[in-house]
Amino acid sequence: MKYLPFSSLRRIGYADFLMMPIRTALILILPWMMLSCRTAKSVVAAVEVKPSGFLPNAADLKEHRDRSPFLGNWWNPDPQVKKAAEQAKSLYIAPVITEHLRPMRQRFAKLEFSQERRDKKAGQLTAYAQEKFTRAFKSGEKLRFTIVDAPSKEAMTLKLSLIEWEPNTLTGLAVREAVDLMTLPMVGGLLAKPARGQIAIEGMLIEPKTGKSWFEFADKEESKTFFIFFPQELFPLGQAKHAIREWARQFAKLMSTPPDVKVRDSMPFQIIGF
Repeated sequence: MKYLPFSSLRRIGYADFLMMPIRTALILILPWMMLSCRTAKSVVAAVEVKPSGFLPNAADLKEHRDRSPFLGNWWNPDPQVKKAAEQAKSLYIAPVITEHLRPMRQRFAKLEFSQERRDKKAGQLTAYAQEKFTRAFKSGEKLRFTIVDAPSKEAMTLKLSLIEWEPNTLTGLAVREAVDLMTLPMVGGLLAKPARGQIAIEGMLIEPKTGKSWFEFADKEESKTFFIFFPQELFPLGQAKHAIREWARQFAKLMSTPPDVKVRDSMPFQIIGF
C-alpha cells in the first residue's frame, strides 16, 4: 500500500483527506441501498429480530423474500387449518399486548426515559397499533377480511405483541446531526446506529374453528435515514408510529393478495416523513 507524503496531505487539506474514506464508503453503500427492500433491510440496516415466547412456532420463523416484507414468517402447513382459514371472511384484531416487551438497552433511551414514562408511552403505542391495523383493513380496496368488533367462531383473530421499543431521543438525534455536520448528510444515520429509535413486533393469525395459528410473523424497524431533517425525529413515538403504519399496510396487503404477489418492504431511508 502506498501512502501519501506529508506535503501532499497539506496540499489536499486535512479536512478533505478525512472526507475521502467517508465518500468511498458511501459509494460502496449506496448501491446496496438501491437493491430490493428486503435485501436493503437485511444488509444495509443489519436489522434482526429475536422472537419471544409469544409465538408458538417462533423457532420456525423464516425470511420469505419472494413474498413477505417481514423478517420472520411461518405458515401452518396443515391442510385442515389452511382450508378453514381460506373460508374465513372476517377478522377480529385483539388489543395489542406488551407482556413480552424487553427492557431498554440504548444508553440515550435510559438517560431520557424512566421505566414509568416508557410504560406510559408503550400503552399509547398499543392503542395506536390496534387502530392502524384495523384501519388498514377498512380503508383499502379488495381486502380479504371484513373487520368485526368482537371475537366469533367465524372470524380470524389477529394477536399482536410489541417485543422491543427504543424511543426516539433528543440526545441520539443531536449525535446523528453532529456526525452529519462533520461529514455528509445521512452519514449520521448510518454510523450512529445505537442512537436510532427501534421497534419490534410479533403477530399471529388464529383460525377460529381449529383454534390454531395459521400465520405467524415477526419484524423490526429502525429509525430511517433521512436526506434532510424531519419533525418525527423530535417525538419519542415518531419512529415507532411510522413503523406501525407500514406494518399495518403490509400485513393487510399480504393477507389480501395471491401467493405469487410480492409485498415490498419500505426502503431504509426517507425523503419525506412524519
